[in-house]
Order: sequence, then C-alpha cells, then structure tokens
Amino acid sequence: MESLRGQSRIVFDLDGTLYDTRDFERPALAAVVAFLREKSGRPLPGAAEALWSRRERNRHRPGLFNEMLAQHGLPESWGEECLERFHAYPGIELETAGSLREELVIMRAGNRQLGLVSNGNPELQKRKIERLGISEAFDECIFCDPKQPEHLKPSPWAWTQLAAWRGAQPTAYVGDDPVDAAFAAAGGARFIEFRFRSPAYAD
Repeated sequence: MESLRGQSRIVFDLDGTLYDTRDFERPALAAVVAFLREKSGRPLPGAAEALWSRRERNRHRPGLFNEMLAQHGLPESWGEECLERFHAYPGIELETAGSLREELVIMRAGNRQLGLVSNGNPELQKRKIERLGISEAFDECIFCDPKQPEHLKPSPWAWTQLAAWRGAQPTAYVGDDPVDAAFAAAGGARFIEFRFRSPAYAD
C-alpha cells in the first residue's frame, strides 16, 4: 500500500478493508436463512440475496433481519435469534480467504505500529481476525460494540481509547466507507481509503 509510505502508526478498519466481507457474510447469512426455512417450514425465495443486498446498501443501519422477516410474514421477534446466529457463525471460510495478511507482516517487519478499530459484536470481530490469521499483527485492537451506540464510529470514542498508544505521533486510518472517513476526521487522522475485493467474485 504505497499511500502508507512514511506513516509509522496506522489504524485499520476490519470489514471491507482487511478482507472482503462477502467471504464471511454470504455463508453466514445463508446459514441464517437455512435456519429460518427449517423453523418456518417455508422456502423463503430470495431471502439470502435480500439480506446481502441490505448489507451492501447500508451495513451500519441496525435491524438487519427486520425487513426480510416482514416481507415473508415471519414474526419480528425472530430477528434477535437470527442476529445471535449470525454473530455465532464460526466463519471457517476466513482461514483460506484473501486478506491483507502479508501486507501487515511486512509493515510489522518495518517497525510500524498497527492498530485496529472496528464496529461490531466484539466476540465476532475477534473471531474474524483469528480466522484470518492476523490477530498478532496489531499493537492495539478496539471493538466498538453496537450495544453501546455512543461508541460506534464515527464517534471519536475509540480515539480516546487509543490516546496513550497514539501519543503525539501522526496517525493514518485506513477504511472503506464514509463512516471511516468521518471517524478519521473525528480523530484528526489522515484518512486512506481502501476496499479489499476478493478475486473470487465477478465484480
């Protein structure tokens, strides 16, 4: 990543930046839909595609399963169990998925300090970086839990958690969407836009 030349402290987003979210979310959402088909006894045509499209449009909006459940006449109360199953998905696909793993190793070898700040269920996000084989790459990891909305990016909360690590050194934040750009601005960091796209997909 040529744009990071000269940066000694770099913080990364996780989903969409360090790996292609489709490598986790497509099988995870398919597993949730399979559960719903069994629970409801209905075929639920197009449900998995609708969920993925919803994530592509706005992954930061809560209520991931609500619209799909309503469209198929299923109880809204099932949404919480769907979310729990999504968060519990083991994600073994990530063990062989493409990522910035090699680039992170090179950066560490160059004595750069690396951090990670990610919105999302902390247990799930930790599982993802372990499956990706990058959990040892970071000096600091901050997970912004949706159960505490005031902590979610673009709130500057995570920057306060990184204050001691960051010191007075210039910091770059690498992310893939406008929320990440706003988060970088909130911390006075340089924003570097990068979106990881797997060659496994046509686009």
